[in-house]
Amino acid sequence: MNQKTIVQQSIKSNFCNLSEGAPISYVLIDKRLLKVGDHINFSLFFNDALTHMSLFLQSDTVIDEEHRRKLKEIERLYVHQDEKSEYETFVEEELQRTVEDASLSLNEKVDIIYSSTSQLTDSLYKNPDALENVQRSKKIIEPIIETIFHNEKTIKSFIKIIGYDYYTHTHSLNVSIYALCLGSEMGLDEKKLNDLGCAALLHDLGKSSIDHKILNKQGPLSQDEFEKMKAHPSLGYEIALNIGIKSKDILDGIRHHHEKLDGNGYPDGLKDKEITLFPRIISICDVFDALTTKRSYKAAIHSYDAIYIMKTRMPKHLDINIIDTFIKMLHD
Repeated sequence: MNQKTIVQQSIKSNFCNLSEGAPISYVLIDKRLLKVGDHINFSLFFNDALTHMSLFLQSDTVIDEEHRRKLKEIERLYVHQDEKSEYETFVEEELQRTVEDASLSLNEKVDIIYSSTSQLTDSLYKNPDALENVQRSKKIIEPIIETIFHNEKTIKSFIKIIGYDYYTHTHSLNVSIYALCLGSEMGLDEKKLNDLGCAALLHDLGKSSIDHKILNKQGPLSQDEFEKMKAHPSLGYEIALNIGIKSKDILDGIRHHHEKLDGNGYPDGLKDKEITLFPRIISICDVFDALTTKRSYKAAIHSYDAIYIMKTRMPKHLDINIIDTFIKMLHD
């Protein structure tokens, strides 16, 4: 089983706990984040075939060597839904230590970061109007940026591990990773990358206000459904304003990622130079991930075919110069 398959199974099982035999009120966690000396303020459970969910560690416990030894014998570890926020706060703090952990290989770091930030992004999209989501989005982006800056091979590692099964939160995380890798390739500084990563992570925030029947429809949308879907950039822009985002770059990325160079995009019909850098980058990453992602009604296509479609069928929609940089990034 390769690295990508392992990570995809980890992500899927975080959102399909019933299929793993765990009650829906429990959330699968990444036990690799638990280190000797960590003080946890949430209880940990494992799936016992006899008693179903059994307590492994009580909240307010410091993990010691014996706990770590026993962890190796447990395949899956869970927290109760009631303590999910405490666990996610722990994850945000632990991700920084993961980046700095010299004992982990680059692939292990990327694996842990992608799996953990996927779970955090899912929570962010389930509660998009929360003010703390501004800080949460930054904490999701920071370990990705830091890993990119500290190892030139990181971009390849992230691209290899990106999941190809579509969920709104994983799509947003994928677009963010692509955008950060592309922005790094274009020479953007750390401040710009932070803002770009946040804009890309939040670009589909408005979909939280769209009817789930439309979002999850298996097949083409009707004209009426498509018109409702087209509202998501402006809805996301309003949510971003409401939670206190003031950066014009971030707001542009959220509102204008469906604008097209020929003026036929939405919601504002911008064209050419009216479209700023962030929407140009995000739109390319958004289209690429959509084409290379498997959904219930379509198969994923190969990255080469996706690039071919973008270059030959969308030259009036997407910035060709940035697509060329994107191709260079993929093949370096």
